[in-house]
Amino acid sequence: MIIFEIDEGKFVNIDNVFKFEILSMEDSDKVFWRFHAKEDIFCTSREFDSPQEALTWLNMTIARAKGAEEIIGM
Repeated sequence: MIIFEIDEGKFVNIDNVFKFEILSMEDSDKVFWRFHAKEDIFCTSREFDSPQEALTWLNMTIARAKGAEEIIGM
């Protein structure tokens, strides 16, 4: 199980996510992640200044969460 925080107090279990996407804010140039657990159940991350920043954040966050799972599993 890989759980990580996507915004203050909001957590995602990546094992329950079937789709995630980068979306643009309607009123600014910022972007955010949307994680879908089911078709009508989703949560959104904090905002990022660019799609590249959002992608970098997700890659690093998942890597850290996987590392923590390995440590806990030992």
